[in-house]
Amino acid sequence: MVFREAVADLNRLRQILGVVAKHGFGDMLDRARIFERLKIRRPHTEQDRARAPAERLVRMLIELGPTFIKMGQLLSTRPDVIPEEYIVALSALQDQAPAFPYSEVVKVVREELGDEPDKLFSEFETEPFASASIAQVHRAITIDGRKVVVKVKRPGIEQTVKRSLDIVYYLAHMVEAIVEEGALYNPVGIVREFDRAIGLEMDLGKEAQSLRTFYNNFRERQTLIIPEPLEELSSPSVLTMDRLEGQHLNEIEPGSQTARTAAMNLIEGFYQQTFEDGFFHADPHPGNFLIMADGKIGLMDFGQTGKLNKTQRSTLVLLGLGIILKDADTVSRLVYRIGSQTRRANLGQLKKDIEETLEDTLEAKLDQIDSAKVLKRLLDLSWDHQIRIPPEYTLATKAMVTIEGIVRKLYPSLEPAIVATPYVKKLLVEHYNLDDIKGGVGRTLLQLSNLLSEVPQQISQILMDLESGRMSVQVNDPDSSLNRKTMRGIGIDIFWGLVATGLLAGSLPALMSFEPAPPAAIWSLVGFGLIATIVTLRYFFTPALRKMRVRHWLKRRWGTKDQDAE
Repeated sequence: MVFREAVADLNRLRQILGVVAKHGFGDMLDRARIFERLKIRRPHTEQDRARAPAERLVRMLIELGPTFIKMGQLLSTRPDVIPEEYIVALSALQDQAPAFPYSEVVKVVREELGDEPDKLFSEFETEPFASASIAQVHRAITIDGRKVVVKVKRPGIEQTVKRSLDIVYYLAHMVEAIVEEGALYNPVGIVREFDRAIGLEMDLGKEAQSLRTFYNNFRERQTLIIPEPLEELSSPSVLTMDRLEGQHLNEIEPGSQTARTAAMNLIEGFYQQTFEDGFFHADPHPGNFLIMADGKIGLMDFGQTGKLNKTQRSTLVLLGLGIILKDADTVSRLVYRIGSQTRRANLGQLKKDIEETLEDTLEAKLDQIDSAKVLKRLLDLSWDHQIRIPPEYTLATKAMVTIEGIVRKLYPSLEPAIVATPYVKKLLVEHYNLDDIKGGVGRTLLQLSNLLSEVPQQISQILMDLESGRMSVQVNDPDSSLNRKTMRGIGIDIFWGLVATGLLAGSLPALMSFEPAPPAAIWSLVGFGLIATIVTLRYFFTPALRKMRVRHWLKRRWGTKDQDAE
């Protein structure tokens, strides 16, 4: 069984590499020496070289299948990882797949809900009205007459995705270990993030929980309409929810009264999700919206969501205010603080670059600010300075840019300055709320008062310790552990070098004499050769093996609780 799976994976790997090379990305595989290491002959079937790389990437993902299309959709939400032209191309990917037979639907529903669809529903359409790689959706009516849609997970999808991800993990480890820029782009981290995201998306039970949270958040609000999940007709492989009926965005006349109302509801709804709830829809593309007759927005497909805690929301407020006020110092410090650095960044140079960006991209009037351009430039600068922005921020900014684009199409004459003003005021009031002792200015003043009262006492204590000679300084070298390991390795190499030298010195006289050499001398020479070979190979291959060690390869933890806890 294991051998059969290994052969199938190898064949699938050959197919993937062939498709990658076919669409003009063979040079990248050559740089990673993947064909050489796998003893696979490089295919010479490159096509599409005349097309733009972003277009070739999209065509390649479509040919590779649903798992890779999903990965492309995830990458389209990561402007901190790939250039803008790739973001635009990948955003157009449509997750479509052939429908699976109704007999399979009946089997899944019976196994998950305990009975067949015609017993659980008064009506259940046998033909799906939407089919994607993870699941397909059927219209139905419950026994009590409630119009619903039923999302049924595709049978065997976990095994299909897992098999593809095993191969992608392998390629990512190879690229990160061999290609010089691999560590910076962090391909294994990107694949692991996709692994976690698609694992959550395949669990319809978790989507039902997200849907319930959204429904409760917006039940009393007048902006977004969220379908209510029916828990009694749902499971990890089946999700039943209210059916929304409305118009798609492209069916609404731009600038009409309905379009203007919808645009305002969309802005208000996004503000409520992001800054009030801290739980937002991470994939707000036009296909996930329906516009009701009264202008309210129906929101669908909650497989991808994002969370922002209070500190992160507060940071976004300050970042937005710093951009509007062209405060490069505040913006640079916030970018530096929220990101993780692969090396020590030059904060002064980062501030200078951000200052130039704000001067170049922000016009005098608020309604002339291109949010997408500003945010993209900030992400590019963080990348240039090797500062990795956490996914929560990139998801939120990508969602904001998408919402802004939809609003501009619905309401072309909208003046952002007029719309943004009340939200900016509300954010500032909430951020600097003196009545809230847990946050804002109240917390800042409390911390400042404690600091001012403690500093003189601490300075006095330091001076007294200096005077009495009791002052001691402990230095923590972050590289000390690495240095110890290096010195230990040098000591081991010296030891084995002496052993090898002794073996060689002991065997040479016997081997160079006219009499036949005794077996001990030959074995000594063999031992010398083995030690020299092993030490030499370790010198050349240790850097790559350190990145590709088994512990990293086994960090997938498919479907375990550890995966969710990370």
